[in-house]
Amino acid sequence: MTKTENGFPSRVRRLLTASAMAAGASFLFSTSASAQDACLGTAQALALTADQVSDVMERNLRFGFLTNNISDDFSRTLVKGGEDYANEIGVELIVNSADFDANTQLSQFDALVQQQVDGIFLTAVDAGSIGQAIRRANDANIPVFIVGGAPARGEVISVMNASSYQGSFDAGAVLMETIGESNAKIAVLGIPFALQTIRDREKGILDAIGAGGGQMISLQSDFSQETLLQLATNVIQANPDLGGIFATWSLAVNAATEAVKQSGRDIPIAGYDSEAPGYVELASGDTNIVALSGQQAALQGRAAIEGLVQSILGAELCDEIITPNLLVTADNFEEMWSIQYPGADRPWEN
Repeated sequence: MTKTENGFPSRVRRLLTASAMAAGASFLFSTSASAQDACLGTAQALALTADQVSDVMERNLRFGFLTNNISDDFSRTLVKGGEDYANEIGVELIVNSADFDANTQLSQFDALVQQQVDGIFLTAVDAGSIGQAIRRANDANIPVFIVGGAPARGEVISVMNASSYQGSFDAGAVLMETIGESNAKIAVLGIPFALQTIRDREKGILDAIGAGGGQMISLQSDFSQETLLQLATNVIQANPDLGGIFATWSLAVNAATEAVKQSGRDIPIAGYDSEAPGYVELASGDTNIVALSGQQAALQGRAAIEGLVQSILGAELCDEIITPNLLVTADNFEEMWSIQYPGADRPWEN
């Protein structure tokens, strides 16, 4: 593979530049809702004006904030982003985690409807099964804002997503250029969520593999990092000519990293989700990770509160709101950390 300055091929450097530009754009919160001609379609457009904040602080609003889990950095940062902004504007936030259990989430959702909260933000375990509960919120005139994919039933004010397809494609493109060989065999480790955003991640890496002239030899999923480690170990042992591994979520990134270390082989890894363990790997200077696509969870957490408030104040949100991803590599991880996890301690310095 031909390399240029900083050790990156020209396409990779273009991706890094685009990621930096997206990062800068994502934190321009100055765009007011009143400046929009139609629906509000970006995180920036959801930003509240000073007058709107004053109005909200007099309303004593209560929102439910339901996550599918709290075991990863994304979910914890999402909650913190929501809590911090809710506290700032005087909104009470009721936070619950379903721990990957759809029935638990249904019970939590129905409890919020019974409490007559003013709005619900949701990262669903299963967009299909949550639909009936969302209809009950509709009947109670409670706005629902969801991440990951539209529910099978019921109406939501909008669906917020990271750039799932593009994020996977960009990280996958770096993986394929790093390998630099035609017909490279790529194993994919995933997560068994029935959500459109997960399908988008899978399609992104599939297209990146195809564009790079490679072939996907397996796609295996699990919620457990231990099980994912075993799956990665098995595919490495079964394929002595394995070209690379792509992981579509944080625990799969961790599992792939450990499996490659245990194998003693030089197999490049790319993935979707840049969390603390991945940053530590990139900072070490001795890692097989070549690129990670990072969701901006703090931005999404704040936008969740702003979106519900805008709906209550009468604004119309677009059907989908996309937040940009960050392409994180050994070349830019320090800058990306400060954007993705604002104010958090750098884990590689602990």
